[in-house]
Parts: sequence; C-alpha cells; structure tokens
Amino acid sequence: MTEYAYTLKVDEKSDVYSFGVVLLELTTGRRPVGEFGEEGPDIVQWSKREAKMNKEGVVKILDQRVRDMVPEEEAMQVFFVAMLCVEEHGVERPTMREVVQMLAQAKHPNTFHMQ
Repeated sequence: MTEYAYTLKVDEKSDVYSFGVVLLELTTGRRPVGEFGEEGPDIVQWSKREAKMNKEGVVKILDQRVRDMVPEEEAMQVFFVAMLCVEEHGVERPTMREVVQMLAQAKHPNTFHMQ
C-alpha cells in the first residue's frame, strides 16, 4: 500500500469515528464531552457503559425527542451503527459506504444485519 493510500485510509476511519460521535449526540441528546463530570467519560465511553449493548440499555439512553419522532427500532439501529463507527481500533470500523448502507437499512428494520 502506498503512503498516500495508507494516509487516506486512516483519514477515512477517523472521519467514520467522528461521524459515529455525531450519531451518538443525535440519538442520546448528549454533548460529546462535559456532561459527564470534569474527569468523567466522553459520550463514547458513557454510551458503552450505559447501553450495555442490549435493548433495554439502549432504550434507556435514547433521547425522548428521538423516541417521539422515530420508531424505537430505527433509533436503536442508528445507535448500533454509531457504536460500530466508534470502535476503538480503526480497522474494526466500517467504511463510510458501509455506514450509509446500514443507515439506509435502518429504515427497514427487518433487513438490518450486524456482522
């Protein structure tokens, strides 16, 4: 892989992480930092801890405004896409193309599949 291609890949995965943070902000109604105490976790760590990656945990942290506007199943799937985007290691994150596909599938909950 050329140096340019490697740099492009790192940048894309960084963009995916940032996009995941934005999705977490939108689905939880929380700011990325500052709402969790001075030395508290950021929105990524808070989301992982609070959601416990199960339905009840995710529903508990979804912003009420989101739940009022979007079917719960769709909102949960967007949250799970966000969590894929903020995986600690860049190689574990989806590409932006995959993110777009997953978000499109979230509109049709029966067709959404996490790998």
